[in-house]
This record gives sequence, C-alpha cells and structure tokens, in this order.
Amino acid sequence: MPKKTQQTKKENVTTVSKQTAGGVTGAVLGGIVGGPVGAVAGGVVGALVGNSSAKGNHPLKTAVDTIRSAGERGAKVIKSVRAKTAASSKSAAAKVTSKTSAQVGKKHTKKPASKKSTSAPAIKVASKPKTKGTRKASNKKA
Repeated sequence: MPKKTQQTKKENVTTVSKQTAGGVTGAVLGGIVGGPVGAVAGGVVGALVGNSSAKGNHPLKTAVDTIRSAGERGAKVIKSVRAKTAASSKSAAAKVTSKTSAQVGKKHTKKPASKKSTSAPAIKVASKPKTKGTRKASNKKA
C-alpha cells in the first residue's frame, strides 16, 4: 500500500475562515448564556474577534491583559475601601462606647406623654333658609 503524502492529506481537509469560526463559536456560547439575543450578539462579537485574529492581531491576549489590569486596579480600590471602612467602624465604636459610658451616671426621667386632640375641628355648612308653603304661582290659563 502506498504511503499518503502531505498533499493528499491537505486535499481532504476543508478550511474555515477565522471570521466564520469565531462567529459560530460566539453564536453558540451567546445562545447558551443569553438565549436568541445572546446568540446574535455573540455571533457578531465572535466574527469581529475572528476578523481581528485573521489580520494578525492577538485580540484574546489583548482582552486578557485589559481584564488583568482592570482587576489589579479594582483590587487596589477594594483594599482601600476596606481600610477606610475598618477605620471608620473603629471610630464609630469608640464614639458609641464614649456616649454610653457618659450616660451611665445620669438618671433617666420619663416625661408624661402629652395628649393630642384626635377630633378635627367641626366645619359648619351654610344651609338654605326654610320656608313653609310658599310656591311660585304658575301662569296657567284655565
């Protein structure tokens, strides 16, 4: 049996462009995550990434580097916020304990509750004057 050469192996393999592969992969992943709208959005983004990759750029490497730098900045912000909240909680706890220790020696006196009027002021409505038996005579012809 004759050996297959490199040329015959390449003839059987179909090539797919990077844009197509990226679009299909993005559509599948987007469809899993976001349904039909996610499939469309993922397909578009995948095609754009595939196009950039076909031009010789490294879009995924750039994206990973961007995410890492944002993550490092985010970690610094989170640490600074934690430090601020820890310092403020300690000072707040100190304020609470100083207030409670100052109030220990004082006697608390309760004031009687003042009674509030629950009824609304009455509003008088003007009524029509009452007249007995006076009617206008109608102009009837007999």
